[in-house]
Amino acid sequence: MYMSRIRLQPDASENKDFWKSLGNTYQIHRLLWSLFADDPERSRDFLYRHEISQNLPTFYCVAERIPEDMDGVWQIEPKRYEPILHVDQRLSFSLCANPIRTKRDDEKKQHRHDVVMNAKNQLKQDGVPREDWPLEAEIVQEQGFEWLARKGEQYGFMVEGNEVRADGYRQERFYKAKGKHQVNISTIDFTGLLTVTDPLRFREALYGGIGPAKGFGCGLMMVRRLLGT
Repeated sequence: MYMSRIRLQPDASENKDFWKSLGNTYQIHRLLWSLFADDPERSRDFLYRHEISQNLPTFYCVAERIPEDMDGVWQIEPKRYEPILHVDQRLSFSLCANPIRTKRDDEKKQHRHDVVMNAKNQLKQDGVPREDWPLEAEIVQEQGFEWLARKGEQYGFMVEGNEVRADGYRQERFYKAKGKHQVNISTIDFTGLLTVTDPLRFREALYGGIGPAKGFGCGLMMVRRLLGT
């Protein structure tokens, strides 16, 4: 596997047409696909994370392949990505994820709800007056942590409530190219410490991502060894 850092070439920031290509999450999604577009029949086989550094976009990608830029816009810096993992290993992490809950309606149809809106809807259903609701930041922290802890059980890591911060909750709506169907994505940023409980399953999470919306920049967990370990 490779971890690639993708940054703008120095003169690309002067290209107005380029900035139009970064208008929303779907356009960013298409831009990243273009760096892996060696075969029109290929399904997505990479994860990515979008960050802003010095007011310019930076991407981190994990894939079995090295991305290729045919337009000379990007500096691509690939490195082999083969983390050494063991049971009880402590790591710091960051993750942008799309935490959801899946529920069935009376007709047994599945519906996805982001965990924050799901918690707010539950408060409404329980008849809790809005003035008595927790602050949204408190809902994000509580619901985000519970979602991450469940994912930890699935993917071989453990987190503690006092070692995880969940914030940066945001919702985005956009249309795919020439599409009439609106895409809704809610994301939460997670940072903190974790403990590896199953190295094999945790490696699967690092390579394959956590949660849905991976094609739109969610699910790539970045990890670091703690100093002195």
